[in-house]
Amino acid sequence: MRDPMSWSIPVFRAFGIQVRVHIFFFVITLGLFLRQITLPQYQDVWWLDIFLLTVVVLFGCVLLHEFGHCFGARHVGGEAREILIWPLGGLAMTDIPHRWKALFLTVAAGPAVNVLICVACIAVISASKFIPNFNPFADPYYTQMRKFGDDRIYTSPYAAKLYKIGTNQQPDYDEVSAKVKEYKLHSSWPKITDTSEYAKAVESMGYERTLVPVWVIWAQRILWLNWLLFLFNMIPAYPLDGGQMLQSLVWARTDHRRGVVVAAYTGFAVAIVFLIVSIAVNEALFLGLALFMLYSASLRLMQLEMDEGPFGYDFSAGYTSLEKDDEPPPQPKRPGFFKRWWEARKARRAAREAEQRQKEDERVDQLLEKIARSGKGSLTDEERRFLERVSSRRRNTS
Repeated sequence: MRDPMSWSIPVFRAFGIQVRVHIFFFVITLGLFLRQITLPQYQDVWWLDIFLLTVVVLFGCVLLHEFGHCFGARHVGGEAREILIWPLGGLAMTDIPHRWKALFLTVAAGPAVNVLICVACIAVISASKFIPNFNPFADPYYTQMRKFGDDRIYTSPYAAKLYKIGTNQQPDYDEVSAKVKEYKLHSSWPKITDTSEYAKAVESMGYERTLVPVWVIWAQRILWLNWLLFLFNMIPAYPLDGGQMLQSLVWARTDHRRGVVVAAYTGFAVAIVFLIVSIAVNEALFLGLALFMLYSASLRLMQLEMDEGPFGYDFSAGYTSLEKDDEPPPQPKRPGFFKRWWEARKARRAAREAEQRQKEDERVDQLLEKIARSGKGSLTDEERRFLERVSSRRRNTS
């Protein structure tokens, strides 16, 4: 129970891969669901639509993304053992060769699955003669789409776009609202999404709704979610896939160490932006992600300095893979996080002190040679102060 990563429940096994769900995944998804059903703009949205998109569809897309990482690992000669679905997405526990190309292909296989799902949804939407909406900031519940060769806007029942029957003329919505209120006063109609009552209200004024078929609405919602996941994961920062791919590309041109350093410092910059945005818009999820980005980048640099090799889990949004040599030697049990952090801090401090002492020794030698050639009077005031400061410090430490 000491390791929070072990607080998970086994769900099923597929393709030789054990799928587990973290306890906190249920906590976070329940919070997201309750948050959305209580937002004023979603008061007319059916709770089941929110549940299906927020919990069921999101879980399925993240799971398929993780299977993409696992199959990518097997493609490069690695192994895939387990998938953990947790609050920040998923973790694919895989063993891959310690090569930049193996890392790149394993990580890229996850977003590639999201792209394939997008392509399938585009095919369904296009076959229904609608134009897919690629705006990642669009509201998935208030779907708005156009048909090929049609100037009308088609919507989900929640958006309620109206047109004069047989024309492209839109109504005075104040008049429509008044008529709707009149119908609500004389019926048990609870919400604006009641199709029959709403149809009576608008048809009585000579208008009709332009609605998108249900299967097209859900194809658009799945397209929106996977497109959003793909774009989000391409952000070049740990623990996202974009950070891993950036590391592998820099590694290909230089070396592994440079790849980690570049990706980590890029992640620091992205995390700071996320931190500023989270404060500006008062968004707790952005704040949590920003802090986890900072933690992930710091951990990568610390492990690099400790020269312990790659970390056990490659936190890729949680969409990740594990780097490992083809035939790794057995590793002793690692010390705890804080002990490793303290040892790394002491090592960095010792390295800085050694470098400073070396520079001081070189300058002291130069000044002594100058005194031997031209006498002590040839020293400048700054050079005298430097010699006095170094001599005083070394007497105090001896």
